Amino acid sequence: MRSIALLFVAVSSIALASCAHKPKPEMPPEDISAPAPAPQANDGVDKVDPTQAPQQKKGFFTNLSKKLNGDSGVANAGPCPAVRTLYEASRFVEIDGAEKFENVGYTGEIQNITSSCRYYGNEPITIDLQIDMALGKGPKAVGDYKDVKYWVSVVRTDIAPISKQEFTNRVYFKPGEDRQRLLMPPVSITIPRVNSGISGTNFEVIVGYDLTPKELEFNRDGKRFRINSGAK
Repeated sequence: MRSIALLFVAVSSIALASCAHKPKPEMPPEDISAPAPAPQANDGVDKVDPTQAPQQKKGFFTNLSKKLNGDSGVANAGPCPAVRTLYEASRFVEIDGAEKFENVGYTGEIQNITSSCRYYGNEPITIDLQIDMALGKGPKAVGDYKDVKYWVSVVRTDIAPISKQEFTNRVYFKPGEDRQRLLMPPVSITIPRVNSGISGTNFEVIVGYDLTPKELEFNRDGKRFRINSGAK
């Protein structure tokens, strides 16, 4: 019996020794990176990560911009309205007394009109235009400035006026200056459309000066002043 007990103790010692010398299993390398930040409580303030680009927020102005520019790839529903000036309203000549150059005050003439239009679907026609004018200061001009009065009218083609806007812009002349060439401030026009079948060809935009009856008659008669070189 004693020999059996001794044998059991010997076997147990061998087993324990075998376990003590058994190699440990390889463990994956320890992650030494910074620990993930703990989630922060939402206090209603947007936090910005300096390592990332800030996220674009979509709000009122973003949606408005989409509405205004969302048609950028859509062609106009038709041609733009014709923009022109009438000969009899395209210039003005102030005359104080007889019709001779010595009695001429301020003068003006529309040189050019640039315009663009936009419309699609059932939307109204929007027109942006700018007027190029040449102004002069004659011998009888009073003061160093002229209040230039002009109008922009929308008409149904060959029918009747729909709307009329009137403008006044003060133009100053420097001492010794007797002529100017300048662009007037841009003008914006909106023309309603009943439906998508109404195109820009149904309308015309007319530009002209606000004239006195005498100035209008002078223009209708086709009169102009030309300085004769060497005349006394």
